[in-house]
Amino acid sequence: MGESFNSFSDFLKNKFPGHKILKIPINAGFSCPNRDGLFSRNGCVFCDRYASGPIHTASWPIKKQIESYICSHPKRKYIAYFQSHCNTYGSLRELQRKYEIVFNYDDIIGLFIGTRPDVISSPVFSLLEKINRRIYLTVELGLQSIHELGLMFLNRNHSYLQFVETFRELKNRGIDTVVHLILGIPGESREQMLQTVMAINQLKPAGIKLHLLHVLKDTELYRRFIQSPFPLLGQEEYVELVAYLLEYLDPAIVIHRLTAERDREIFYAPEWALNKHAILEAIRVKMRSCGAFQGKKFGLC
Repeated sequence: MGESFNSFSDFLKNKFPGHKILKIPINAGFSCPNRDGLFSRNGCVFCDRYASGPIHTASWPIKKQIESYICSHPKRKYIAYFQSHCNTYGSLRELQRKYEIVFNYDDIIGLFIGTRPDVISSPVFSLLEKINRRIYLTVELGLQSIHELGLMFLNRNHSYLQFVETFRELKNRGIDTVVHLILGIPGESREQMLQTVMAINQLKPAGIKLHLLHVLKDTELYRRFIQSPFPLLGQEEYVELVAYLLEYLDPAIVIHRLTAERDREIFYAPEWALNKHAILEAIRVKMRSCGAFQGKKFGLC
């Protein structure tokens, strides 16, 4: 392991030796039940109008998004990342048609599908299982927290139990799953965030993404923050927190992300979070200086 943690870059080097792998962010044109009225029309409080996906290419057809990216980053291998909104939320025919677009490109060696834990039906599980036999497939599930109050603050409109049921179904079908967590939810203590990490250890996902709670313009979180500012984590506080949590995380779990990032044009606060490379380097320095590494305290709690 080249890092103090089990990094996604090291994972890719081992899985696809000799290849430089890039991830193509894609807006596949799906909606979200937390926005279209099925569960809510307000959406998750942190979600911007591009739903965490690409901004400038969001309206393009999937093929154009793929081909434009490959043209700009040639002679690589690629993972198509269906990133915006809920990419299992649609008819079976629509899902299959859009997923199978990636098979038109020989250099696409993986498909990542981001979604919620409450919008994968039984037929979609079966479709994902079939896709998994044809390409390296990963489903990314937004959890954010195991704590009800945290989920309520974020307006997630799903429970931890729903997440666990979906996660286990994916795992039983042999599909790699990456779990998204948010650090710094107002009202959540360090102990509660550790409890979330310990719960993830019990589930043993293929990977995890850690996100700093940050404020994006034109979101419900932005409106709340402007009206009544609440404390956001500082850089040193966040770096120390991540290093602390990683020591308890199962070392077999691959770290896909250690901080959130978003385009400057829609970013509001905290300002320091815009410098992703500085944050990652600070985490590395912190862990080296403390003799910390992922899983150092795994099994102690």
